[in-house]
Amino acid sequence: MRLKAHQNAFIALATIAGLTTFAQPAEAQRSVSDFHPSFYGSTELDTRHSDFYLLGMYVGVGGLGWTPYFNVNGYYLDYVFSPTIPNSNRTLSAWSPTLGLAYAGRRSGVSFGAGYAFVNNEDPGAPGAEGGGASGATASFGAYHSGSGTRPLHTQLLSNYNFGSQYVWARGRASVPFGHSVRHPARIGAELVGQGGGKDLRKSNSFQAGPTLEYSWTPHFRTTGAIGYKSVGGPIYASRESATYLKLEFSFSP
Repeated sequence: MRLKAHQNAFIALATIAGLTTFAQPAEAQRSVSDFHPSFYGSTELDTRHSDFYLLGMYVGVGGLGWTPYFNVNGYYLDYVFSPTIPNSNRTLSAWSPTLGLAYAGRRSGVSFGAGYAFVNNEDPGAPGAEGGGASGATASFGAYHSGSGTRPLHTQLLSNYNFGSQYVWARGRASVPFGHSVRHPARIGAELVGQGGGKDLRKSNSFQAGPTLEYSWTPHFRTTGAIGYKSVGGPIYASRESATYLKLEFSFSP
């Protein structure tokens, strides 16, 4: 097991090195002042007594075309280890750095990243561990598109795969301005989230959907709230369970 963990870490480092080499021509044309940090976080609670907290930092480069980025986040999960055992709540925590490349166009963009998740109190099948419940190399992909018109539709897709826990997380969102002006500070929309994986009999999966409300308090600070329905199942459950979830996010770009 230890040898395999070292192999996964080596693969992640090799991939990061490759991305760094590929990004050098674009990076060489930019100064350190062109890199801009952004900070983000989220809290998610549900009626199954599962809590998830995340805090992270993203450092990217402004402008169009291909540019490198660095992302690091830490997360904490309080979850029910076994639904058939009373008071079986467990916790795990992790931090995960990622290095990648992002392409920005006039109205759309994509990003690819590779990194590693360092997890404490590992549980590969922990339901709700967005970055994975076991240490391992990670791969991420993101895409977005901004429509045109007075009420432009914004769409976004984010995904992450942890090779150590064989766990995948993906989220799609779409939103439009609340009012009849593109300058309205509020946007309403919906999200769809799917995640799951694990090893042997420690496997789980969950799906959730609900409306979202995004509000730009300033040009640099934005919050997003969501409330909806969650369905959880997999081999660790005798039957599928349902719950209501509540989520609050923020992003700050100084």
